[in-house]
Amino acid sequence: MSESYTFLSRVPRFEPAAGDDAEPILPGRSGARHTRGRGRHRSSPHSGASPRSAATQPGTLLLPSPDVQRFTEQAFRLVLEVLDRRRNVRQLRPLVTPSLVDVVRTHALTESPARRLGVATLVRVHLRAVEPCAFEAFGTYGRGPRIFVIAARVEQQSDTGWTVTSLVIG
Repeated sequence: MSESYTFLSRVPRFEPAAGDDAEPILPGRSGARHTRGRGRHRSSPHSGASPRSAATQPGTLLLPSPDVQRFTEQAFRLVLEVLDRRRNVRQLRPLVTPSLVDVVRTHALTESPARRLGVATLVRVHLRAVEPCAFEAFGTYGRGPRIFVIAARVEQQSDTGWTVTSLVIG
């Protein structure tokens, strides 16, 4: 299968050629090239460091507590087991919002070619704080030789504890 592409303009050169120790010519800059290791003169008094807001200061980042990490891993495992038809979708009710229960039920009832690869097993889960009581959760799961992704938003509810409020399964 042969495809041809037409570009409107040439791609700017951002990386040096192989074996070239000089830096690339960036778009909008003069044609002069600097060699590595030599100091460069800045035309402005700006130091080059970006100002950090309070939310991005290294000391103020919210680290996920072990309980939200455990909750997210358990929720992801249960969702994958429901999708594999190894668990009933009703077991998700305490963990996810009611609208997500319906979405997962629909996915579990449809035939998926990925399901033929094997049982889904959770590989890794990461959390990133977006608000004091909300985290973005993302991770990977395997089916046979393939790796797939799963992502969610986990929020702390005052009455029920942690809840998955959105879910993406790929």
